[in-house]
Order: sequence, then structure tokens, then C-alpha cells
Amino acid sequence: MKRKAGATPNFVGFRAFPDLLAFLDARRRPREALGSAARECLERYRILLAHGREELQSLRLTEKEALQVLEILNEAFFTLETIHLLWLHIADRMGNEHPLTTKIRSLSPAGCFALMDIAERFWRGAHEALWEIIQEEPR
Repeated sequence: MKRKAGATPNFVGFRAFPDLLAFLDARRRPREALGSAARECLERYRILLAHGREELQSLRLTEKEALQVLEILNEAFFTLETIHLLWLHIADRMGNEHPLTTKIRSLSPAGCFALMDIAERFWRGAHEALWEIIQEEPR
């Protein structure tokens, strides 16, 4: 991640349940703050999302297809344990054999997380997120 010289990072804090604390504690170096381990894990997740977006772009979705997928995923909720089932939401609306279902079913977990991230941002008003996953030029 590129940082501007002389830039001061902003403080971000959160409360974590015991399972997340144990996860972070297992990843920190001796005498390292848990916040540093959390930042490193979040940066890794950001990189995984970038790889997932590349995978989504390789599906070569049209704008219409991408909008169909985002519409289906509107207000959907997935966890780490269920993200691989994202394609079932598409299949419920489009059918198991629909080409769009087949494309989404092929996604790795990173691709699924990237798609859910884009859908959440899109429905929160960041409509430019759509252009992260399609091959057409924005209008």
C-alpha cells in the first residue's frame, strides 16, 4: 500500500469479541499491538478483494448482467461460512442453468467477497462500483 511521505495515519478503533482477539493475537509479533495486527489483516483483505475484482472482470459481465446480479444481491447477507453460496441467490431468480448463474458459481471465495463488497457499496450509493466488475466503458 502506497503511503504519502509525511502523511499521518488516522486512528481507527473497534471492540472485538474473544474469537477475533484470539485470531489477531495469533498473528501479531512479540510485543506488537493488536491494532497493528488488525491493520495488517485488513490490508491483506483489501488485497484479496482486489484479486476478487480481477476475477469478476474476467467473467466479462455486461452492464445489464452486472446490474441484474447487484439487484438480486440487494440486502443479501453472507458470512465467512456462507459466502460460497452467493450463487444460490442468482440461481433462485435466474435458474440453475442460466449463464449468469454459471458465471457466478465459478467464483472463488475472493471473487464472492469482492462481489458482495461491490454490491454493498453500490446499494449504499457508490454506483461507480459497478464499473469495477464490467468490461464496458462507463457512459
